[in-house]
Amino acid sequence: MGNVLSQDEVDSLLEGIGDGKVETETDTVDVGDTPPRFDFNTQAGPVHLRLPALGSINERLVGYLRDSFSAVTRTGVDVTFARMESVKFGEFCRGLPLPASLNVFKMNPLRGYALLGFDGQLVFAFVDSFFGGKGVSHVKLEGRGFTNIEMKIIHKIVEVVLADLQRAWADYHTVETCYERSEMDPQFTPIVSPNDIVIAIRFRLDLLYAAGNMTLCIPFSTLESVRDKLQSRYQRGHFEADPRWRRYIEKKILETSVSLGCTLGTAEIKTRDLRHLKVGDVIRLDQRIETPVDVLVERVPKFSGYLGKHNNKRAIRLELKIPGS
Repeated sequence: MGNVLSQDEVDSLLEGIGDGKVETETDTVDVGDTPPRFDFNTQAGPVHLRLPALGSINERLVGYLRDSFSAVTRTGVDVTFARMESVKFGEFCRGLPLPASLNVFKMNPLRGYALLGFDGQLVFAFVDSFFGGKGVSHVKLEGRGFTNIEMKIIHKIVEVVLADLQRAWADYHTVETCYERSEMDPQFTPIVSPNDIVIAIRFRLDLLYAAGNMTLCIPFSTLESVRDKLQSRYQRGHFEADPRWRRYIEKKILETSVSLGCTLGTAEIKTRDLRHLKVGDVIRLDQRIETPVDVLVERVPKFSGYLGKHNNKRAIRLELKIPGS
């Protein structure tokens, strides 16, 4: 009972609370002067997952680049798709390995700019390969930029990628890729503000004795105008028949060999008669000369005709095509 307050102590405590002399705790959380802002225009979830056509475009681009890089470098270059993610542009820039070759380009008529990046080690491997080497680079990356010759090689590689990117997009939307400039520091390539969402697509390039990453960065705002086309993985009704391919298929079909045959007739005999058959014996068939027979193409009845002779050889005169065949 020693912990129970007396009436005088209770009255003194209430008086102190009323005057503010006694501090009390409240359930109110101090959130600061300005509450955090929420942008209701921001869509939930990774942006690239709502654009499945980008997956098909990436697959086509990989196939084109394998052929193009191998032809340009005269060595085998394996290109594989690594990953695709939606990030803020500021985070994308902080994740870039430096130094790197960062190339700004446009995708007309889409608005804005996009970015194509190569790891520094990969750039020097390409340069070594272009000049007849094995694609091995022993250059120290830190503290140096690209020379004029290296910049020309980079520009040639970029033009190859942009041409193949234009081809990969052709079935979904006609774009014209235009190279703008190259930089080594991401602070000089502000294609969008740091908080804007971009789609970062990374590819793995494996040369004979070197490897590295190629990264394609496209702002989501650039794809807004073609979002409806990119929401479908397969673009229907856009492809046109290639007359050369059609003629080639027709030629191959006409050159294809098929089996053609018919049953002249059947007969049933006993086993004892079968055992005593000899050359010159006649087996009577159940097929009459005036009864039509079926002509089979690949064992499927296609025509009906009559048995006869032509130039002293057994023959069939076709009379009609079997309906539904």
